[in-house]
Amino acid sequence: MKKVLALFMVAALATVSQAVIIDSFENIDFDSGSVTLNGAFKGFDAPEGTDIAGWTNYRNGAAGPLNDAGVEAADVGWWLGGYGYQNAGFMSSGDAAYTMSTYTIKAGDIFDISYIAARWGWTGTGEWTVSLFYDNPANVFGSYVQAINSDWMAQHVWYNSTTGIAATPESVGGTLGILVKSTGTGISQIDEIAVNVVPEPATMALLALGGLLLRRKK
Repeated sequence: MKKVLALFMVAALATVSQAVIIDSFENIDFDSGSVTLNGAFKGFDAPEGTDIAGWTNYRNGAAGPLNDAGVEAADVGWWLGGYGYQNAGFMSSGDAAYTMSTYTIKAGDIFDISYIAARWGWTGTGEWTVSLFYDNPANVFGSYVQAINSDWMAQHVWYNSTTGIAATPESVGGTLGILVKSTGTGISQIDEIAVNVVPEPATMALLALGGLLLRRKK
């Protein structure tokens, strides 16, 4: 019996270590609900009714006008169209925006962020700071900072956080949000943002083991 339980725990640990994508962010890929004008999408802080669905502009710690930011379709000069992607966000230095999910953060959660990005080739350096927060963008509990070296004429590049972002005690029970900010000196583009979560393995394995022991008792 002990051998069976040991094997079960190993299998449980392996199973729960697999990342699960959080798919409840609103319009995290910028592909829905926006108003188009001549093939180009309006800005994050455009007039009422034409903002990017699901996203709220956020500059200097509050909602307010952005310098040069928005979402554009693949056919307006960026490289996305040739690679099968649709619309992409772009921001100049200092611009930021956020969107919320419906995911409730749990103790032991570890999050991973990935996206594709490029910089506008002749307008300075590119860099994205992508942060996770709970309930309000002021409550950041982890960030992924990445220099963007490819320009808009190059093939798109995938970026992925190399170390996971762990839930903090303060964030547990809060609703997960994501904040993207252009922190380079030029204009950068971002698309296909994804957030994965790896549940805390030991807790999940113990829960699975408890279920097995209860079944055996019955």
